[in-house]
Amino acid sequence: MFRREKNDFFSIGGQVNNSSSQSEETLERAITAIKKFEMNTLAAPLYWYQTEREEGVYDFGQIDFILKKARENQLKVVFLWFGTWKNGASHYVPEWVRADGKRFPWVKNAVGATTRILSPIGRETMEADGRAVAKVLAYIKEQNRDDTVLAFQIENEPGLLGAPRDYGRESEEIFCSEIPEDMKKFLQSLKDGELFKIWKENGSLLDAPWKKTFGLMAEEIFSAYCLASYVENVAAAGKKVYDLPLYVNVWVRETRSRIPGIDYPSGGATSLVLDLWKYFAPHIDCLCPDIYFDDRDTYQMVCSRYSREDNVLYIPESHADEKNALHIFEAVEKHMLAGVHCFAIDSTIDNDGNLKPECEQFRHTVKILASMKPLLEKYQGTGKIYAVVQQEWMESMFFDFGDFWGHVYFLNSITDEPYIHLDCSHDDEEHVKVRGKGLIVYTGNGEFFLAGDGFKLVLIRKDNMEFITSSLRGFKYLNARNQAYKVVEEGEFNQEGDFVPKKVRCGDESDMGLWVYYDVGLVHAVLEM
Repeated sequence: MFRREKNDFFSIGGQVNNSSSQSEETLERAITAIKKFEMNTLAAPLYWYQTEREEGVYDFGQIDFILKKARENQLKVVFLWFGTWKNGASHYVPEWVRADGKRFPWVKNAVGATTRILSPIGRETMEADGRAVAKVLAYIKEQNRDDTVLAFQIENEPGLLGAPRDYGRESEEIFCSEIPEDMKKFLQSLKDGELFKIWKENGSLLDAPWKKTFGLMAEEIFSAYCLASYVENVAAAGKKVYDLPLYVNVWVRETRSRIPGIDYPSGGATSLVLDLWKYFAPHIDCLCPDIYFDDRDTYQMVCSRYSREDNVLYIPESHADEKNALHIFEAVEKHMLAGVHCFAIDSTIDNDGNLKPECEQFRHTVKILASMKPLLEKYQGTGKIYAVVQQEWMESMFFDFGDFWGHVYFLNSITDEPYIHLDCSHDDEEHVKVRGKGLIVYTGNGEFFLAGDGFKLVLIRKDNMEFITSSLRGFKYLNARNQAYKVVEEGEFNQEGDFVPKKVRCGDESDMGLWVYYDVGLVHAVLEM
């Protein structure tokens, strides 16, 4: 999704706390944290109430100081528009919007109580939001000649939290009417998916009201139609003035009891209605899941649902913790992750500016991704990227690279001490006991790049079985000491995209396999073919 100077850009970023970008002073702590991680992107909210305190009068001072701080620290920027909705509510709208409920209607719940959520059928609200976004993007276009700004988020986790739909009079009339023509065309275009299944189970009707057409999930699907149409109008107004990548982040439904309006905002671009959002919001380039799950299965399941031919996987919010530090690598390999940001970056450091201990492994992952960044941008989706993740109780992993078999040994599980053999700076418990994680890129013709923590790779050339089964290949100690390396070196990519060696490995430092730790950068190895 991200482009810089017409090339792909793998964004590794930190999103500030909700109200931390209201001034240069409050932003400073977030910048400090981002620099501690050595990330490349700052994600910062822009508040509608601060941008347009008086209707039609715009103040872009917030944009100015965010760009100033980013440029001072060589960071890219993703702006987040806190407009009509933020986390299923409407907390960041201007006072003149909040004060006029007739012009800018609020959602009513099923018992008639007025919520603090602006209704997605409020046309004047939609038009006012669209005008503001157009003005903001026009200003960003003027200020972005150096490509500092990568993308722009429309709203923040839009949806209705507290009601499955708007039960106000006008909304009720629409809900009880026959589904509109554009919805009929959408349904007829479907061939599979969750929403298609719900429609089929309820009789595949095209001439009925929403409830009869979709049954139990009608309220959420109705809200999704209203929200996607609303957001599309706002996005179209922005795209008209500046064709910057636009995305919507999603509070996903794969949580708790999966009750819309209770466990997640109803109508957001959840997996249930993802097809609907893609159809009705074509000016949104990407629908992006915020992923806070600790367990691997749910994390990867959500990634799989948002990684599609028509939707790039980008994770705009996640935890800066050890679990996310592991899960990201599989998302890169299996789901072609294009970028990842962690939320509340300014909460990852203490009041003295020190990184909190629970964030240390995520810092390692950031460094590993940063080392691999040019390779990720070049080889994503080619099948040349392999994730190394030490799941619970795992001692090793096997890979088939085509020309080679690869055996990854996790250092914390190796029992024969001499086989660990790293270098004098890493040959201690701190570096050996870390949980294994990282990436391997095999470009072909015997060339490998590795970056990670706590593992080493031993290769077996797939030439002939007689040689493979000989002691030189079959016995790991002899195989590791008889690798046909042309070169093994540590280094990094420069700004021009060329690999620059910093240290050559030979003898003891390469005899026992290609080992990694986050602080050595990239390990580059070329073997004879």
